[in-house]
Formats: sequence, C-alpha cells, structure tokens
Amino acid sequence: MAQCITKMVLDVSERETTQVIVARQGDSDSRQLRLRLLSYGETMRVEENAVAVLNVKNPEGNTRAFMGTVNADGTLTLPLCAWMLQKEGTVLCDVSVFDEAGGKLTTPCFEIEVVASVLPDEVLPGDDDGGESITAEIVAQEAVLDLVPLRDEEMFVLLPKCRRRYRVNLMGSTYGDEQSWAHIQLALPAVESTAYENWILVSCHAPLRGGRAMPLDWGDSERYRFVGSKIPEIVTEDFDIVCTYSRNAGKWLIGVVQYGAVSEETV
Repeated sequence: MAQCITKMVLDVSERETTQVIVARQGDSDSRQLRLRLLSYGETMRVEENAVAVLNVKNPEGNTRAFMGTVNADGTLTLPLCAWMLQKEGTVLCDVSVFDEAGGKLTTPCFEIEVVASVLPDEVLPGDDDGGESITAEIVAQEAVLDLVPLRDEEMFVLLPKCRRRYRVNLMGSTYGDEQSWAHIQLALPAVESTAYENWILVSCHAPLRGGRAMPLDWGDSERYRFVGSKIPEIVTEDFDIVCTYSRNAGKWLIGVVQYGAVSEETV
C-alpha cells in the first residue's frame, strides 16, 4: 500500500499548538505521522526502548489510544488509522511517551482535519448503474473469510467463490467422531468471466480422527487438473488448497500444500 507520511515537530514545553494535519475520510493503512519532539527548541531524542502512544478524540467525542513506534533516530512513527478517519470533522490528538521506569511525557494537542471523500468506505455502490463495486471487490480479495461447510443431505459441501481467501476449521463433533470423518466435498464455482485472473485459496485445519486425515471429496474431478496429474491425498491436519483457473484448458488447476513437522512439508 502506498504511504502518505506527514512530518511534524512538536515542542513539549509549549502550552498549545495550531498544527493541523489534513486526511481523507475512509482512508486506512495508508497514512502515518512522523513526529520529532523538541524541548524549549532543542531536539529531544526518544530512546528506542520507550513506548509511544497516540491519544485520539474523534468528532463524536469518543477516545482511543494507538501504539506507535520509536525510530532509530529518536523520532516517532504514529498511525492515522481507519477509526480516526471514519467521520468527517476535527480529530483532537496528543502523544504520550512512556519510559521503562514508568515516566510519562505528553505533547501539546494537535488536530487532524478529516475531509469528506466523494465515496467513503461505508458507501460502496456499484461503479455504474447495476454494476459491482470495484472498491468492495478489492476489499473482499484482501480479507481472509471464514468458509463454513453447508449441510447437503448426508454430506457437507465447501462452496468458495472466485478471487477469495478462506480459512476452514473442521474441529468439533459436527464433522465426525473420534474415529471417522463425515463426508465433506469441495465444489469450486463455475467461472463466468476470464477477463481477469480467477483464483481461490483455502487454508484448512482438520484434526486427525482415528489417526486418519480428512478424506476430501473433490466432486466432479473432470472439471479440475491436479498438480502432479493425480488427485492429492490429504495426510496432514493443516493444509492449503490453491486453485487457479486455466483459460486455455477451461479447468481449475489445483495444488495442495500440506504442513506437517518441519521436515515433512509436502506439495
């Protein structure tokens, strides 16, 4: 992610300051404050073992504190995170530095002016009438989603969507007893468009039952091609299923990365 780093100098001996940072409503993980402290005009170097905290009051009067980092040159790096930039208006801040002995030093206050965006995060309509939101799609691709198997008569089915990252946890008696597994099937979606890359990543935790790993049912395997040209056998508790769609073959290409002991990783 591209980063906007705002540089600021604060003198801890001053009563107040008129310094203002401008940020855009809805931004997240993209703005930071690089702060240098002075004491009566002289540079104050913050020790690297100190703790820096950004204290924040948002336009609604709610307060939170956010951890920063101390840089090797004695400056501070502090995050302007999504919570601060949710609402348009003035955010009031100061910074506290704590040393190992329990001492505390706090700066004068400064402000973040949160300027309205044309399209804030909480409003994600389509990019055109009836279209899907590009912003929502990007956010969904970056998130790790919980994939819960759906019960279908006598089995459970995993139904992932294209361009998504998932985690699956198959602990508990729902998916089998101590000695055997329930029937669990993976069903990859039909690909509606090849205008962009289609992929799926599923990270699974499936504890051994009766000393046996989960016997995953791949469903209609004619729709797939497997790395190594054979259907993989699951032998470990933790594994990733990596799926990419081949435009040329018109099929999903599937590989399984299995995680055992340090020397036992298999693909």
